Formats: sequence, C-alpha cells, structure tokens
Amino acid sequence: MNVMSLGEGPGLSCTRQRQRLPSDVRVRQILDAAQLEFSERGFAAARMDDIARRSGLSKGGLYAHFASKDEVFEALLTRSLRLPDLGDPPPLQSGTTAREVAQWLVERLHASLSHPDTLATFRLLMAEGERVPHLIDAWHRQLIEPHLALLHETLGRAGAWLGSRSVLLREPWLALAPVVHLMVMQLIFGRVSAPGREAREAHVALLIELLSPRE
Repeated sequence: MNVMSLGEGPGLSCTRQRQRLPSDVRVRQILDAAQLEFSERGFAAARMDDIARRSGLSKGGLYAHFASKDEVFEALLTRSLRLPDLGDPPPLQSGTTAREVAQWLVERLHASLSHPDTLATFRLLMAEGERVPHLIDAWHRQLIEPHLALLHETLGRAGAWLGSRSVLLREPWLALAPVVHLMVMQLIFGRVSAPGREAREAHVALLIELLSPRE
C-alpha cells in the first residue's frame, strides 16, 4: 500500500512542513518569493496572492507575517539594501598603514554591495522608487543615515591615527562612490558579476591617496 494512502497526502504533508518551520525561516522564504514577484511584475502589479503562492503559503499564512504589500517591500529593502556591516577595522597601532585600512574597507564594501541579491533589489528600487516614496524615505532614515554615521566615525578614527586631513573624513559617502558606480554600470549593461581585480585595486589606490597624510 502506498504510504500516501494512510493520510499523508500532499496537502497534509505541506501543512505539517509549514508548522515545523521557524518564523525567521518562513519570513526569509516570503521575502525571497516577493523579490521574484516584484522583479518580474513590478511593485504595482505584484499581488499578495502571488507572493503567498510562490512562497508555498495560503494568503492567510502570508498575512500572519506581513499586513500589506508595502510592509513586505519594506522588509525586503531592509534585508537586501542595508549597507555593509563594517565589522572591526585593522587595529590602529604602530605600523598600521593607509593601505591596510583601504584594503579592509574596499573588501567590505564590494562584498556586500556587489552581491547579486543586493543588485536585484537595487534594480527594483530604481524602477519602483517613485511609487513608494515613503518606503524610500524610511529606508534612508533607518539604514543609510546610521551606516554613513558609522562609516564617518570609523574613517575619522583611522584618519586621525594616520594624520590625514582628507575630505573623505568630512564626506564619508565618497568612499562608497566607486562601488556604487560599478553597481549602476552592472545594472545598466546587464552584468551582475563581481567587479574585477583592476576595479578593486583602483578603489584601494584612491582611498590610499585620500587617507595618506599630506606633506
């Protein structure tokens, strides 16, 4: 006898699987599904029904996690478009060089901002930003500004140690400019691969010049 006939039909199996999934895993699946729906249909045309179906949930199951499509989009932006966690910079001690600081920062920025998921969401943001300006404003206040403040603090400490008076210490967004440029070029020309060694080395060289003390 087929084991399915003993009450383990597809619907029951799917229900039991849903019940076993932790909330954070289920939310991740929903956001993965939403990213595909938004990318394929655009924000306005995407429906909660379609997001639920793609994530393997009933509509009620989806609403148990998110109250609206705006809320799903906001969670997706929060997850995918956060600036990198810079972590701990190289120890500022005798012998620390501008190159060490620059290489650490470039590695962190490129690893995060060049990730395919980040590029996909950035493309969506560029296409749909005018439709949901309140979400873009919230994303800027809650993510961009705090992370730029952290970058400003980190570069300030490194610059003070190195004896630099660079404009980079006053305008930390300049450190992001090369990798953001690469992101835009990748999106325009349809290439989403990681930037080559030459681009990273040029970014490092630029930061070294900006962080090095002047005579």
